[in-house]
Amino acid sequence: MITPAFDLSQEPDHLILSIRVPYTRTSDFDLYIDGTDLKFFAKPYFLR
Repeated sequence: MITPAFDLSQEPDHLILSIRVPYTRTSDFDLYIDGTDLKFFAKPYFLR
């Protein structure tokens, strides 16, 4: 698995996550958010 390039920023009420995954189909990804846990998968990329 490859860790994708990402940026994380914060505003007073929001957390902003930008993930760059070139050469993947935008319809072929999984995103899981539960409390403080975040998981992103788009073959061959994985971010936890």
